[in-house]
Amino acid sequence: MEMDRLKWIDEELRAEKKLCPNENQVALAHALENDWGGDWRLMATLTFRPNDYEEYGQHKNDEFYRNMKVSWLEGERIVKRVGRDGQMRMGGRGISPGWMPDNAERMVHRWIRRDPGLRKTRWFVAVEAHKQRNCSHAHVLFSNARKVNWERARDDWFSRHGRFQVDQVKDDEGMAMYLAKSYVGKEYGSHKFRMSVSRNAREGRARKDDLPKLGYAYRMMLFKNDCRGGEFEMMSWRAFQRKTLGLKD
Repeated sequence: MEMDRLKWIDEELRAEKKLCPNENQVALAHALENDWGGDWRLMATLTFRPNDYEEYGQHKNDEFYRNMKVSWLEGERIVKRVGRDGQMRMGGRGISPGWMPDNAERMVHRWIRRDPGLRKTRWFVAVEAHKQRNCSHAHVLFSNARKVNWERARDDWFSRHGRFQVDQVKDDEGMAMYLAKSYVGKEYGSHKFRMSVSRNAREGRARKDDLPKLGYAYRMMLFKNDCRGGEFEMMSWRAFQRKTLGLKD
């Protein structure tokens, strides 16, 4: 009987689905629920495009490939050093790191400050390492986000940096388990993990979100419909708030 050489992929996937929160994620969940107001409604994931000289590139279908520009053997040869006698030493290009945690966090903060809707939200930013690349990516939890134009926020991030995704937090098993399933906070408390919270989440300033979960569910349906090019005709967000939820603009 022939051995299944790809069996490890299924085993790793099964292990991920059975993932339980570690002690770092439990501690982070406690802080999110008690110190910074809890009641988180949405979670966004923000990534950065590879630069020209990272070790790995990325196709449009999200597959990763070796970047031959920085390959030690097959890549382009450039002048590395010129000696006193004028002789040139050739070599391969050095590998350029992707976005480092401090720079990634700074770009997320600028993205939030640029948008009038995002500025009024309560948010938590976590910056962690990418699985395949020497690069960081960010997860952002949001609350009080009723007036955010997510289509505009998506387009702004995509035009400057890379992929953007936002989904409703379905916290049926507690925030610790949600963080574990979303792979956030495993390095909480170490130098590899960077995080920040908005001012309105500190010192008991957090305000309870007045938008019911049904509202966020419909808002995400509108957002995903826009991502598909407006495949379905749907009630506008403003009309849904007035007619269905009874909320004023």
